[in-house]
Amino acid sequence: MKKHLLLFGLLILSCSTGWSQDENFHIYLAFGQSNMEGHARFEPRDTIVDERFKLMQAVDCPDLGREKGNWYTAKPPLCRCKTGLTPTDYFGRELLENLPQKVNVGVINVSVGGCKIELFDKDNFESYVETSPDWLKNMVKEYDGNPYARLVEMAKLAQKDGVIKGILLHQGESNTGDSLWPQKVKGVYDNLIKDLQLDPKKVPLIAGELVSEEQGGACASMNPIIRTLPDVIPNSYVVSSEDCEAIADHLHFSAAGYRKLGRRYGEQMLEHLGYPKLVKEAPKGFDVRQSEIKHGTIDTIQYPSKTVGTNRKALVYTPPGYAKGKKFPVLYLLHGIGGDHLEWLKGGHPEVILDNLYANGEAEPMIVVMPNGRAMKDDRAVGNIMAPDKVEAFAIFEQDLLNDLIPYIEKNYPVKIDREHRAIAGLSMGGGQSLNFGLGNLDTFSYVGGFSSAPNTKAPEVLVPDPKAAREKLNLLWISCGDADRLLRFSERTHEYLVENDVPHVYYIEPGDHNFKVWKNGLYMFAKLIFKPVDESLFTKYSLLGTPASTNMRNAKYPQLMPDGSAIFRLKAPDAKRVQLDLAKKYDMDKNTEGVWEVRTDSLTEGLHYYSLLIDGVAVADPASKTFYGMGRMASGIEVPFKGDDYYALKDVPHGDIRIKQYYSPVLNSWRQFYMYTPPGYESSDEKYPVLYIMHGGGEDESGWAMQGKTNLIFDNLIAEGKAKSMIVIMPDGNMPASAFTEMGLQMFTNELKDGLIPFVEKNYRIKEGSENRALAGLSMGGIQTLFTGVQNTDLFDYLGVFSSGWFANDDSISGKQYEFMQENVDQINENLKEFWVAMGGQEDIAYTNCKVMLQKFDEMGIEYTYSEYPGGHTWPVWRNNLYTFAPLLFR
Repeated sequence: MKKHLLLFGLLILSCSTGWSQDENFHIYLAFGQSNMEGHARFEPRDTIVDERFKLMQAVDCPDLGREKGNWYTAKPPLCRCKTGLTPTDYFGRELLENLPQKVNVGVINVSVGGCKIELFDKDNFESYVETSPDWLKNMVKEYDGNPYARLVEMAKLAQKDGVIKGILLHQGESNTGDSLWPQKVKGVYDNLIKDLQLDPKKVPLIAGELVSEEQGGACASMNPIIRTLPDVIPNSYVVSSEDCEAIADHLHFSAAGYRKLGRRYGEQMLEHLGYPKLVKEAPKGFDVRQSEIKHGTIDTIQYPSKTVGTNRKALVYTPPGYAKGKKFPVLYLLHGIGGDHLEWLKGGHPEVILDNLYANGEAEPMIVVMPNGRAMKDDRAVGNIMAPDKVEAFAIFEQDLLNDLIPYIEKNYPVKIDREHRAIAGLSMGGGQSLNFGLGNLDTFSYVGGFSSAPNTKAPEVLVPDPKAAREKLNLLWISCGDADRLLRFSERTHEYLVENDVPHVYYIEPGDHNFKVWKNGLYMFAKLIFKPVDESLFTKYSLLGTPASTNMRNAKYPQLMPDGSAIFRLKAPDAKRVQLDLAKKYDMDKNTEGVWEVRTDSLTEGLHYYSLLIDGVAVADPASKTFYGMGRMASGIEVPFKGDDYYALKDVPHGDIRIKQYYSPVLNSWRQFYMYTPPGYESSDEKYPVLYIMHGGGEDESGWAMQGKTNLIFDNLIAEGKAKSMIVIMPDGNMPASAFTEMGLQMFTNELKDGLIPFVEKNYRIKEGSENRALAGLSMGGIQTLFTGVQNTDLFDYLGVFSSGWFANDDSISGKQYEFMQENVDQINENLKEFWVAMGGQEDIAYTNCKVMLQKFDEMGIEYTYSEYPGGHTWPVWRNNLYTFAPLLFR
């Protein structure tokens, strides 16, 4: 008995210690012919790979430094030593971009160009190889004559490290017309499942279509056969090749085609793993009647309207399976100004859209009521539809809806009568009605949708006077519009107000104008979401398009800012080999068939960001964006709006002027230039003003504070609100013949300021004299200049502002003398300075450590100062806020 127990214990021990699988290492097997093998030449951007993406080499490749059976970072080639880009390259990328960070992905690719599926039939492959041409035999030899066995051999090694999650196949060109192909694939799949002891319920087979018919695919006739694979293998999927670019032989995909196809493999696998791709638009055929599914019914009703004083018509759609014994939620669907209760039926066929959604299990069954929103006795859409009485009738409809139509529906149909089961949506004028009535009656509707809402939409502050109530009562607020719609601004202003007041909503922009293409898609998306739990975290991710950035050139649609804070950049460069976006980090851009490169960034922080486009390694400005002098050259910039940016918004307040002035410097013996802000009223008065001299940072010039810094708008708004004194702001060029980070350069700056610029300004403009009427401030390099010049000249300046700066902590060649001066003149500095204001952009600010060390020195010496932090690092959003906070402290 003891011996048996001992043997059993050893057996358990040996099984439990055979290998240690990492559940977070997901492994995928890939096999097929030339398209899975990789026919396209990979490009430099295809070799930039996340370290979490691994390849187990299936053949020895000495020139690549790879040995069979070992894991490597999955840089192409991913099949054999001289193959090209494959679907597996971007399959892995798609997975890693959407799976948790802890998950790694590994692939094993055993493929042979030109082969039939019979090559992977482990029981009969030899007879197939025997009759094959020499070129195919030579490729098979690289797998020791048996590709299937090599795939299994590598898979068993991989199972010691991770878990096989799926099998990828791309094959069929050599089997075109073979109706038994699905059964042959099943044989290979079943053998893999058995030989690797896998669970077929957990390990799917994903097959890709061949080059499509629309791409002129030579073997496209095989795709209908491939699509039957799920009928033969229950846990299998087929990936569409539609729009995947092919090359001239009509057999193989281009590099762009492989990237797109590979990502589709990834999307399918993600859905299987429980990470489905967010549906952002209606699929093809969503509005086409399907004869093989169940259909709802549309009836015309008449209801008595006390509001109008007559019987009125409406259409009522009841879903498939409608029965009196079951209660349904209700959507009230409203038409536009030129339509009536039949407009949706004639132009949009909502019954078809909803029938198809129900058939796919994508929407909750609902009753849809389509009334006439023109509440007047003659409610026909005839004559002058813009006549005042007809327009007023659209507003009167609110009472007809609430007091007549809804009670009629709830009395005569089996509907749920609480707000949680009522929705209202509409197009154009009906979109405005839906927003007005829905948001104005939050106790009646919890789902509200406006598609291309018209000018009848109330002003946002009237529409949502109580944001807190809207947040609490709304389940879904949907606002959508076409990007070319002339009414877009009405949706945009509502969205901006909702963002400002933290009211969750979907803001959805799509390609299109003011038409049913847009409205049908809006209905499809809205209907999918109503009367079921919704995930607010996804609200900002639905939109297909964004809003053109305010920094775009006139009429340029891109860059676009998306509701989730990301941005989309585009550039047409058909001959470029590689294009990247350099914005805080480098993003690889993808090229479409028209030669247009595109990328979507991560979520961007507030304010202005410099960026460049790298075309084949050369940094250039984006022709679609305005440029700013920054980074030592003219660079593109993108302005990212945010909830708190009102303080530099262009408002209806008195405005000052920005002037550009040249002057001759007797100190530097050269012509120089400065920007100047004069406050509102400067031209019409004889008043003298105090002056703030404010310096830019390194790599910038005198235009920085005027252009990037929005100095004029900040002061216009502060002065209008009575928060800051009217003052003149001088924005000089702080660049000297010698570096500003040397003592010589700093002394040059001091001399130029004292003996060149200030005398010129005070001679030519109405300036109050005396230190109490002068302030000096600067950011980064300008902060160093402020420290050097301002601290030693407190008889000239009563106010100093140092933004994102500080003496170098690891070099006292300059700061040592400054600290000595300060130590000897503590009392004088403290007495003379009314405000010594130091600000940083938080710990991420590159000057943070230097500043903290400097402030510790100040504390030890007893120097009095005020410290402030605004998060954001070493960036213009921080410095704008610094100016906004510092300016009200001046000249009080």
